[in-house]
Amino acid sequence: MTLRRQGYEWLEGGFEGHFGSRLTSTIIVTLIVLNTLAIVFESMAAIHETYQNAFALFEAVSIVIFTLEYLARVWVAPEAPTYQGTLAGSARRRYVTTLPALIDLAAILPAYFAMFFAVDLRLLRLFRLLRLLKLTHHFPGLALFFSVINQELRTLLSALFTILILMLLAASLMYVAEHQVQPEVFGSIPSAFWWAVVTMTTVGYGDVLPITSIGKLLATFIMLLGIGVVALPAGILAARFGEELRIRRETLSIEVAKAMKDGLINTPDMRNLIQSRHQLGLSQKQLEQLIHNHQVRTEQTHCPHCGEPIT
Repeated sequence: MTLRRQGYEWLEGGFEGHFGSRLTSTIIVTLIVLNTLAIVFESMAAIHETYQNAFALFEAVSIVIFTLEYLARVWVAPEAPTYQGTLAGSARRRYVTTLPALIDLAAILPAYFAMFFAVDLRLLRLFRLLRLLKLTHHFPGLALFFSVINQELRTLLSALFTILILMLLAASLMYVAEHQVQPEVFGSIPSAFWWAVVTMTTVGYGDVLPITSIGKLLATFIMLLGIGVVALPAGILAARFGEELRIRRETLSIEVAKAMKDGLINTPDMRNLIQSRHQLGLSQKQLEQLIHNHQVRTEQTHCPHCGEPIT
């Protein structure tokens, strides 16, 4: 096994890989969590002033580690199954344009900009929070979630656009019904839009209430409408999430069936299945369950002595 291959397995094996990959994931995830806590506590003036040097040292160490991790991931990119058969340089160029690589880059670039340019501390902290997205490398469920959002982006945008239109209509109706008796809160459609947003997405904050009969009737209808409309994006994501999981399990099941054509799974086959499992964002337990199911079906349809299909 080449050094680059070993590095790929250490970085991409995750918590379900060998000891080296589990150790790498533990270190990186712990560092991400500690960075998040540091950002939170650093925003408190008293703590920041007391431990300013410690925060600066921790940030410097984190940047060095995250930079080395990013460069290492670029270096081992040709080992990914996606780039098999591709020249190393081409594979690396394709990798640096992927979403995970861009997230890793965005997590470290602001710190380097801050070394040479004056950057607002609040804006810098906001960009540092992007390091939370690095968890997608180590938790396949997060990567699957972002993949589902990307696939359903057009549908979600359509649903959000519909919700926006309904909110605008609700604000306009409440403006017509209430602006004469409550000009301070329903004096314009933009002012009424705040009421429409908090009413359709929640039960309202109670700071703005209709007082006319027609206003109360409209508010009742708008609240009932909001219960179903605002839940629409969640329903789209839930349905797509379940469908995506089914498709990925079926894809891995086909890979298992191909590997078990001769009745056995050798080491190269198992390595390929593990890579496919990781690429599809499925767990090792799901892979083992699929292998077990295929073994049971093979035993039921083939002679246990000669291995020939039972007719």
